[in-house]
Formats: sequence, structure tokens, C-alpha cells
Amino acid sequence: MEDNPNAVPTAPSAPPLEKMDSVVGYSNIGFDGAMLQPPSYEESSLMCLYHTFTKGSFSALFVCLPRIDEHEARQALLQHVAENCCYGKGAATELTLNDLIASSAFHYTLETFGEARSTAWAYEPNTGQVIDGPHNGPAPGPWDIQATPPAVFQDQKTFIEVPHTASVKPCHNCLAMGRIRCHRCFGRGRVRCTWCNGNGHKTEYRNGKHERERCHWCHGHGRRSCDTCHGYGMVTCSGCQGHCNLKCYIRLTIIWTNHIEDHIVERTMLPDHLIRTVSGQVAFSETQPRVWPVNHFPDGEINNASNRLVAQHASAFPSERILMQRHQVRIIPVTQALYKWKGADSDFFVYGFEKKVYAPNYPQQCCCGCSIL
Repeated sequence: MEDNPNAVPTAPSAPPLEKMDSVVGYSNIGFDGAMLQPPSYEESSLMCLYHTFTKGSFSALFVCLPRIDEHEARQALLQHVAENCCYGKGAATELTLNDLIASSAFHYTLETFGEARSTAWAYEPNTGQVIDGPHNGPAPGPWDIQATPPAVFQDQKTFIEVPHTASVKPCHNCLAMGRIRCHRCFGRGRVRCTWCNGNGHKTEYRNGKHERERCHWCHGHGRRSCDTCHGYGMVTCSGCQGHCNLKCYIRLTIIWTNHIEDHIVERTMLPDHLIRTVSGQVAFSETQPRVWPVNHFPDGEINNASNRLVAQHASAFPSERILMQRHQVRIIPVTQALYKWKGADSDFFVYGFEKKVYAPNYPQQCCCGCSIL
């Protein structure tokens, strides 16, 4: 038998489905989980909430937003230049600031935290553990099993054994013997010697002539004992780990997913995606089992986005039970700085409480030590 030290044992197959017990409420399930339809959400259990914020209350937040002066704008630009190794700081130091135009960007975010469940048969070696079978009572429905996520608004996954569904079955992989044929020698217990290629001897060149000598690895037999099964031809069953029996049960898989969508309103040349990376003033935030759209924000585009996204999330995840929703509106300060340097007019933007800078037209983007190929 040709020796293959890298041979990998075949993964054990799942037990035959016809050998599995019939469990009320869990018919037609296999070993591949299928998503379950969640129970309907009772609208009557909702607290009917409606946002009564007035435009005046939001306007107060706009007034409280910090504004930067020329010194802060220049310092922010110098910090931006320092973070880019090839930028020269001469322009940032010498430019003349002509005007600072303050504005606000709005960032609406909706999060929907959902739970999906699926069931499938599972099995593991029966090592003498407790077997919670049908003799303990009927199995609860998949949506009747209590499970609390470790944290809300975070993606997570857990597995739960469905109570009262376990049973002990003989291992189908080894026919309840605990051992199977060796995958390396195919049960022969011996393999061809790789040192002499199965000849039992090797030819060596000594003292000007060829001499044949017995192989020291196989002692001249041409075959040697299999290192995997140590010559027995059998190895421990990978399905039952040598315990001969399997514990079969229905496993419930619970997946918690946080679905996030947002909408940004920014009416300058500052790219919208930069708004997501900075902090700002939280103008509104709410967490409820179901949220209602924002309707009284001063900017109508935010109200429209909130209505659209809340309506979409209400039906976007049919295989999940919605546990919680959260939405908020952030106001991010944006300042457009108009400047002149060496007779040329240009601008840059300072945005967020971190005073990040967006300056795509900065005039000294390559310092004197750089060479452009």
C-alpha cells in the first residue's frame, strides 16, 4: 500500500434522518438549519409615540454649536498638514484667511435590532452526559424558548439545545464499534516503505562499485507498520470519538443582527461620507421597540429620510423578529475657510468637534524632498 502521511480522514456524515425521533412542532427539519417565520408583532402592544419637538427647541441646538475663529481654522489646517508627511506647511502659515462660512450638516441614523431563529438536528459523542429527552415533557416551540442577547444593537450568535428533544443513537459511522478503518493504510496495518520504495533494499555506491544493502527502515520487508493506526488497521471513530453512541438533539440557532442605515444632509462641497467619521451635537435620540419617524426637524430632508427609512425597516426583515429600534439626528458643524495664497484663491473645510480638515486643493501637497515620477 502506497504511504501517504498527509492523508486526511473523511469527515463523518450526519446520521440518517429516518433514524431521528419525531418531535411535535419540529417536523421536516434536517441537519441544515432553515430560518423560521417569526411570530406576528402585536401592534396593540405599542406605546403610540409621536414626536412633539418644536422648531424652536431644535433652533436652540443650532445656536449652541461652537464656531471657530481664524486662529482655530489655521491651527486645524496646520495639524492636517502635519498628518500628511509630504505636505509643506509654508502655505498654511502664510495664507490669508478672507472669510469663514459656518454651516451645519445633519446625520440621521436608524438602527433596527432583529432576531432570527433556525432549527436543525445536531449530534455529538455520547460521553455519559445528561439526556433531556421526551420523557421530561413536550418540547417547547422554537420561539417559546427564552434567550436574551448579551448586548443590544450588536451582531451576535448563540446555540441552544431545544429542551426534551435529545436521545441516544448508535453511531452510524462505526456501526457502534467505536473504531473505523484507518484512512492511511485502508485497514491493512502496513504501508510501503518510502525509504526503499518497497524493494526492501537500497543500492549504495561505495569504493568504486555499487552495493546492495538491506533497508534499515523496513528491515528488508519493503513494508512497515502504519504510523497512524500503529499496525492495527483501525483508528478511533471521529464521529463518536470511540464512545460507540451519539447524542442526537434539535439545536436552535439564534442570530442577532443590527441593521443600520443613515442619511446625510450636507450642502457644501465636503464629501458626505466624512460626516460619519466625526462627532457632533445629538439633537434627538430615541430607543423603543418600534420608533416613529421624525417629523418636526427644521430640515425637511431629514424628516423625509426618517419616514422613508422607518417604513423600509418595518418590512425589510421578514425572517427576523424586531426587538428594538434606535434613531438619532446629529448636527455636525462645518466651516468653509476662504483664503488667498500667492495671488490664488482657494478654500478648505473644517468639520466636526474634532476639527478635521478637508483640503483637496491645498497648494503644497508635495514637499521639496519629494520627487514625482
